[in-house]
Amino acid sequence: MKLGLRLLAAAAMTSAMATSAGAQSPSFLTEEEKLVSYCAGVSESRMRSLETFLKTQCAASTRRECKDASADLARAKQLDVRLWAYLTEKIYTSDERGKSAKDLAPKMTAKGSDDWFTCQHRLPTQRPDDLLACRETQGCQVEERFPFLPP
Repeated sequence: MKLGLRLLAAAAMTSAMATSAGAQSPSFLTEEEKLVSYCAGVSESRMRSLETFLKTQCAASTRRECKDASADLARAKQLDVRLWAYLTEKIYTSDERGKSAKDLAPKMTAKGSDDWFTCQHRLPTQRPDDLLACRETQGCQVEERFPFLPP
């Protein structure tokens, strides 16, 4: 009889823990949230690089590379708005997210920014495809990776 009561109590406690765990806010980031956080950092750094290039190299210039950089910047700004709208809604202003998730997202953003910097300042002999940081940051420029973002 005692064993039956213990099993019943253990089952009730396990059920209560599962219910309370389900009600708690997640303290981790989903794969989508990690991707968006990382790519937001890449986006910010990439836009700064493009803006600097346009200011220093393209003042009143109609060179093809300047037009291309200007178009890239316009696309990057559109994606950046979408990335930050997602992060703001899903993490930063969400009452359902825990402190850990809200602390982890900026770390992922910083990693994306650092990887962009690493890629841009690689050795001249290194191809971008040879560095993981470059491959990952280039993936952030592929619009098709973000079908879940708001328009």
